[in-house]
Amino acid sequence: MSTLAQRAEVIKLARVLGVPAGRLEYLYKLEAAAIRQLREHASASLFDAHRKLFQRIAATTKLVPAPLIAVIAEKAMGPLLCARTTGLLPPQRAVEISRRLPVGFLADLCIELDPRSARDVIAAMPGDRVVEVSRELARREEFITMGRFVDCLDDDAIRATMSDLRDDEALLRIGFFVEDKRRLSDIIDLLPRERLLNIVRVAAGGDAELWPEALAMINSVDETQRRQMADLAAELEEPAIVNMIAITQAQELWPAMLPVVAMMSGDNQRRLINLPALQDEAVLAAIIRAADAAGLWAQLLPLVALMDNAGQARAARVAQTQGAAVLERLNHSLRALARPAAHA
Repeated sequence: MSTLAQRAEVIKLARVLGVPAGRLEYLYKLEAAAIRQLREHASASLFDAHRKLFQRIAATTKLVPAPLIAVIAEKAMGPLLCARTTGLLPPQRAVEISRRLPVGFLADLCIELDPRSARDVIAAMPGDRVVEVSRELARREEFITMGRFVDCLDDDAIRATMSDLRDDEALLRIGFFVEDKRRLSDIIDLLPRERLLNIVRVAAGGDAELWPEALAMINSVDETQRRQMADLAAELEEPAIVNMIAITQAQELWPAMLPVVAMMSGDNQRRLINLPALQDEAVLAAIIRAADAAGLWAQLLPLVALMDNAGQARAARVAQTQGAAVLERLNHSLRALARPAAHA
């Protein structure tokens, strides 16, 4: 099964190559970092193949008035050639030309643009123009494109865009495709608690795609934010939590989910671990297998300790069915966890 990070990278690579993501499924054999490196090389190769041509085009913009350049760009060059040329323009000249281009054309250009090649141009764009283009990209559900631009925008532009974009599901999907996860932490700090809670609520109570994306986001941010978002998930209404558990079970996401539960406060952990949905024997078996395969016994065993007596008995019974090797590793982990307590 592919990881969430692998899925994101394959989708972004497919966009660069202009092919359906399904044609690249064989790349799930690679780590996410390797797929990302492949994407970066592919993007650089596509740009470098005609770099001299793009440089000549950029040089001519110095000699032609901006209104005429905008007409040529839209009517003759098209968004792909413009995207390849954008990063070679002086930032203020690019801004001047962009003011004369329709928002729809700029959105087309952004879809074709590698943001890293035009970081200075993007950073120089006025906030109102950024919001207008972002609104159009969101209308088209171009979440991949929007996520890739996040690294190049300052906090003011991000804050203005998030204020304009009231669709929390869209924000979640954009977050899944953010390139630099450290930047994702900065963005979460800009969100008020109520909006962050609603993003988690939308993810947990929505379709089968949203919760994996939320898990990817939670596991990508710093520890303080992981604790905050984990507790927000635990505070949701029970139907949303049950849906969250069902999706995690169906998509075998327990290796990503267990660390999130481990970050919750003790009261939230106790409430969650004693829900009937988590007491189901098939779910318990999947959790035990995930803890064993991913080395997450240290996260799981303290949760079992919070179960009521019936739950602990059920968990022990399920563990007995998982084979001698699993039981041996479980007992080893129990002894390891007991040692610090014995020395305390």
